[in-house]
Amino acid sequence: MTLPELLPTHPASSSAEEKPRLLYIITRANRGGAQIHVLDMARAIRDDFDVSVATGEDGFLVEQCRALEIPVYIIPHLQRRIWPPTDALALWELGRFIRRTHPDIVHTHTFKAGFLGRIAARLLGVPAIYTMHTWLFGTDALPWIYGLLGAPCERLGASCGSRLLTVAAAGTELAHRYTLAPDDKVVTIHNGIPDSPCRAVPGAGDTPVITMVARFMVAKEHSVLLRAFAKLPSGPRLRLIGGGPLLPACKSLATELGIADRVDFLGERDDVPEQLASSGILVLVSKFEMFALSILEAMRAGLPVIASDVGGNSEAVIDGETGFLVPQGSVEALSRALLKLTQDAELRADMGRAARRRYLEHFTFERQLSRTVHLYYDVLRDAGKDFAAPARQVEQTERAA
Repeated sequence: MTLPELLPTHPASSSAEEKPRLLYIITRANRGGAQIHVLDMARAIRDDFDVSVATGEDGFLVEQCRALEIPVYIIPHLQRRIWPPTDALALWELGRFIRRTHPDIVHTHTFKAGFLGRIAARLLGVPAIYTMHTWLFGTDALPWIYGLLGAPCERLGASCGSRLLTVAAAGTELAHRYTLAPDDKVVTIHNGIPDSPCRAVPGAGDTPVITMVARFMVAKEHSVLLRAFAKLPSGPRLRLIGGGPLLPACKSLATELGIADRVDFLGERDDVPEQLASSGILVLVSKFEMFALSILEAMRAGLPVIASDVGGNSEAVIDGETGFLVPQGSVEALSRALLKLTQDAELRADMGRAARRRYLEHFTFERQLSRTVHLYYDVLRDAGKDFAAPARQVEQTERAA
């Protein structure tokens, strides 16, 4: 539903016997890491919170929320594009929406929703958290206007919020480097994902499938992977999952390199766990990352991972143990790592087992959930809101610490 004129006005929660109202705000509803993160959290947390979701468009997230009967609303002018007149309307819509629904805590995701959502929440006296899934400055992979406005807007947004949540230590380091927020406002909680029964057998066979799951966009370096793959002896296949604006150019490059018959462009898929289970290696080459869910999905499946040594990738991939880290943009280094893994089934199997163990020890969804719930109740207490934290969540947090 769009921003509703007839939406009932709810009184603010105050009793410890009531569930706190939690509002997630995210700019886009397309299938992506941040949207999947919000969906997983909203689904898992609704026994303890009265949860709802607001976004700027129809799409994957809205459809999934409706299927799960999670209240979801569209804020018509909340758009990714930076355009002050539209952004001013979005701020007004968010403020009106928050005033009508009286959330006890707002958790914003992605840049535009994080900036406008925190300002609207601050104006109405509602504590707000912002999760920084990626960064918009210090890289040439995004339009110049993001680099120009990114840090100042993040500082202003942080001044209006209660916490700045990063999904990797790399994000916390970035926040310190650019002085985005005081140290006591910055919290790191690594991404986690639910477990899956889909398991890979990376040591099976002599011709493993190499898979990359990522949108075809400037931030990802599919062209580097294609050029590195072209240097390998024939045998292994390359499987590319995802859509995006650079897909046609990458198909043309595969033809130009003479490897089109060995590369499968699968587009957007709903069966990524199954695709990874039939793979032997996961590759993620990018110009920057904060903490990629595709790496965690591969580790969960028991796959070795080759990734660009950028952002938080080194916090997930242990070089030489669960996979390899390669310099960003290096075709030669990536080709060497691919050759080593494609020609050594035992090494693939050993690294895959180590990756699975690391996922279970550090990156389960339950671990992320318990720490996030603990953070919510810290913020609620700081705001003087009297809610009793669920005992099971407190216990899980203590075990995870």
